[in-house]
Amino acid sequence: MIFKRQKTGFSLIEVLVSVTLFVVIVVSSTEIFRMVIGSQREAIANQNVQESLKYFYEVLSKEIRMARRSDGTCPQVPLDQMFVVINNGVSDVLYFQNYYGKCVTYELAVDGDTQRFKITRDSDSDFISPNKIFIEKLSFVLNNTGQPSVTIYLEAHALGDKRFRADMDIQTTITSRYYK
Repeated sequence: MIFKRQKTGFSLIEVLVSVTLFVVIVVSSTEIFRMVIGSQREAIANQNVQESLKYFYEVLSKEIRMARRSDGTCPQVPLDQMFVVINNGVSDVLYFQNYYGKCVTYELAVDGDTQRFKITRDSDSDFISPNKIFIEKLSFVLNNTGQPSVTIYLEAHALGDKRFRADMDIQTTITSRYYK
């Protein structure tokens, strides 16, 4: 009796098709993974900018709502005025007298390679935005008719890779609670 061995195996075409399918699956999955990581980075940058700006607005709105008419203590704010805005070349600067009688200044100041929010109360000043956020533009518009209000407009973005920049343009109006 003669036994014939059957040769089992894959043909060259079968191997090429399976390798091609494997490569397509691996490349697709790595591209999807890369897109997910990029979206996550962008979302984190967005969240960081929003949280920083939210803190700024909370501090600013509390102080503006509690502002009072100037009693002549603050040299930049004329007597019986609430708010004054002056442009310093970098941004608008908001001057007013707060509830405790301190002269308050809100402005945009250059800090190294970024621009940050700066608050000055009498002679004490401090930055209230992190150095990872770049504030492009800050402007204040006053409405002194009736109940005084301040409209704030700003443009900001997170520093870092331009692909994950998270640009934000925000505008809000805050009304003083001061009644004459």
